[in-house]
Amino acid sequence: MDGDALSVRHGNGIEVSCNDLHLHLDPTSISAETICCISHAHSDHLPRRFNKNATDLVVSSEITLRCAEGRLKRKLRRTEHPAVKMHDAGHIPGSNMFEIETDAGKVLYTGDFCPRDRPGTQGARPVKCDVLIIDSTYGRPEYVFPPTAGIVHLIRDWVQDNVDAGRSPALFAYPLGKSQELVHILDEHEPFLHSSVHQMTEIIHGCGVPYHYRNYESRNGQPCVMVCPTQAKYEVMRQNHQVVTAAVSGWAMSSSYRYQMGVDEAFVFSDHADFNDLMSFVKACGPSLVYTTHGFDNELAVEIRSRLGIEARPLLKKGQSSLLNY
Repeated sequence: MDGDALSVRHGNGIEVSCNDLHLHLDPTSISAETICCISHAHSDHLPRRFNKNATDLVVSSEITLRCAEGRLKRKLRRTEHPAVKMHDAGHIPGSNMFEIETDAGKVLYTGDFCPRDRPGTQGARPVKCDVLIIDSTYGRPEYVFPPTAGIVHLIRDWVQDNVDAGRSPALFAYPLGKSQELVHILDEHEPFLHSSVHQMTEIIHGCGVPYHYRNYESRNGQPCVMVCPTQAKYEVMRQNHQVVTAAVSGWAMSSSYRYQMGVDEAFVFSDHADFNDLMSFVKACGPSLVYTTHGFDNELAVEIRSRLGIEARPLLKKGQSSLLNY
């Protein structure tokens, strides 16, 4: 491994290079030469530009491929790369971490990930590696979520109490990922899914994941349970009688979140790793170097160094030549 220079940096996505290996993880643009690995189909991890003669080959799961096609309105084809192995990221349906074999050692890229098992979702499992590139969305010590089982119980009780009272609960979440978890949690109600949630759920259902749900447009005026994107809040309140609203997010830890979102209730429920998850995951992976990226990357790097004694640093952003540029 001596003399094998490993480069990890922000550029076109996260670029990992070592000798003849050049990979783009969640790139923002794709060209004919790009070896593209897409961790999941959230819009901030999908390419926004396809250059002339861009390849349609991507390393991803089948669910990510189909959801990406639905969002990008472009046909893609799955491929494999001999240096890349995928592991379930536990974030949303189809999400993957990438284990990369290089001449300088093993690299693990988590992308957005969550080690906690949740309804319909198995959490990410640690992978031994030399270099870890870890998402730091909730990378500060104050972000420790309550137990999942307790939050699931609260959501179910809140929904049932409102249904029993003749009201229509509407839960607002991101159309891909958390919405499907809510469909699992509220399975017995066969929730009505707003258009963007319905589209993503149909795609995932078509890949073999079972759900029980109905199309929002098939409502009959009776009290019902709805899962909708946040952007549809005013439309849903206008179109339905006696609606009660709830937002579902890890950011609901803030006491002001409910008021900021303009909803009746807010539940702390996240598909990301919290701070304790992050620290445990790093320790279990046993890397000699950690790159933190997204969110509280500076803060998490400091905590990893001080608590675990592992070298950690924020991943340099494009145009930066030194951490002194922060």
